Order: sequence, then structure tokens, then C-alpha cells
Amino acid sequence: MSHVAVFGIGSTNFRSAVAATDGELLTDPTVEPTRPDALADQLVAAVADLRETVDRDLDGVAVSTTGLVDDEGAIRAFDTRAGETVDRIDVATPVDRAHGLPVTLVNDCNAAALGEWHYGARDGEDCLVHVTFGTGIGGGVVERGRLLRGETGGAGEFGLLPVAPHDHESTGVVGAWEAVASGRGIPEYVARRVEAADFADAKRFEADDRTAEAVFAAADAGEAWAEESLDEIARYNAAGIGAVCNAVEPGLVTLGGGVALNNPDRVLSGIERHLDRFLFVDRPRLRITPLGGDIGLYGALAAARPDGDRETGTDE
Repeated sequence: MSHVAVFGIGSTNFRSAVAATDGELLTDPTVEPTRPDALADQLVAAVADLRETVDRDLDGVAVSTTGLVDDEGAIRAFDTRAGETVDRIDVATPVDRAHGLPVTLVNDCNAAALGEWHYGARDGEDCLVHVTFGTGIGGGVVERGRLLRGETGGAGEFGLLPVAPHDHESTGVVGAWEAVASGRGIPEYVARRVEAADFADAKRFEADDRTAEAVFAAADAGEAWAEESLDEIARYNAAGIGAVCNAVEPGLVTLGGGVALNNPDRVLSGIERHLDRFLFVDRPRLRITPLGGDIGLYGALAAARPDGDRETGTDE
């Protein structure tokens, strides 16, 4: 495949472009709101639009998407921005029927790890981890070019690691990392802290829409409730990163997703400040992904490569 329609589909945004397998984006990425209840139709229409933008036909379609995926080209469970789940969305069949193109489908966080391996920050490491801080928290592990998939393709659900014995839950997991440190979890966690403490300067958070963006903005403005809350969240992030590192011993950990990309210095420095307390293995190199918001596109492209998920040496 040399010309691939690539898609990075998240709970909020639907990103698309045409790319070459050497890593060049041949069209500027476009972004539109994700329509979970009409996702297959949205994808079919987007492929048609992309076919009009290049001077030769496409060789395939590659999709990285939030949620669990299966080997038949369907999303088994799609996570919406509101925290709801849409069950089984077949994307391969509608695309094949409309365009006659093969479809590569992969979980977005797993795909991001593959994208990092082939096109991103890897610099000779044998094992890398990518962690996505978005609406939820997910990630992937790639060792010598091979993506860790798990028994049924569910590996990389880092956000469900129980990082603390508290009552906050996500997807039924008590103490889940993403219940306190994801885009959806941060405002819920901070609201509980604010309500349980006497923060005289927290009126803004109580009055405004409760969002992760509001918490980071308040911290940047020097409000104590927000700064203290984000330092606690940084400890949870360090515990989560430490747990993953102790399990797989990566040489590189990259961070992505809207929460990390929009607040890179605060998120990265917070983890760096606390990480050594949670590590048994040697400390890995830690950085924000250089692929930015397009990492889902690069991840989809990496999954579509002939060598996209094949064990390799370290010289590639």
C-alpha cells in the first residue's frame, strides 16, 4: 500500500487524511465532530471525500478508533464523549461495499504505540510504551516492532489500572487511574476534593462548567485548589506510569491525548517529580509524543504497513 486513507477516531473528534506508508501525510488532516450513532456512514462519506483530493486511487483504508475492536472489522464497544458505549459498529463491510477497499482497524491507543515506533520518538529502544490521556486513559506496548495485543485484543487498557484504593470507579474498576486523571475523570475527582475541603478561592470551579480545562486554567492562574489537585493527580499519573514500567520495562514512554498535549509541561513535570518513588526498573526516557494530535493517523498508517506489527531488530 502506498496511498492510504487514514483515520483517527476519538470520542470527540474524527480526524482524516491521505498518507503514504513512508510516513508522509499527502493531504492536510481534517477534523470534524465524531458521530457515534452514524459512524459507519461518516467513515464511508469521508473516504469518498478523500478520494477526490488525490491524483491516484487509494490502496486501502486504515482506522484507529477508541473502543475495543475485533478481527472482522467491527468496533465491539465504542466509547462516547458522554461516557456511554455504542455496541458493535461494523466499519469494514460498509467501506468495502461502497468503495471496494480493504480496511485495517485497530484500537487508537494501541495504534498510537505503533505509530510512535515507526514514525515518532523511538531512538533505538527495543521496547516503548505510549500512554494517551484523553477522555479516558489508554495506551500500548510495542517490543521489537511487535504490538502487545493480549488474548482477545484488549491489552493496553492502562486507565483501568487500580492506582489507589479509593471508591472512584471507571468501567466498574475501583481505584481506576482514569477515574481521577483523564479528561472525564479530572473534573469529577477535583469536584470531590473541593467539596471536601475549605478552599476559599474555588468559587470559580463551583460556578463554571466543571471541566479538565477549567482546572488547568485555574492552576495556571495560581489558584491553590487547582494546583494542589493537579499535584495529587500527578502522583496518580506517576503511579500508573510506574506500574506499567515495572510490568514491561520500556526504554521509552511517550504521552499523548488532549490532556497531555494541551498541558505538556505541567503533566510531564508532575510525572517526572513523583515517578522515581514508583519505579523498580530503570527509569525510561519520558517525553510528549512529537506526533501531536495526528498520532492516531500515524498509528492507523503504521498498522496498515506490511511490517506494521512484525517483530524486528532495533535498526529499523
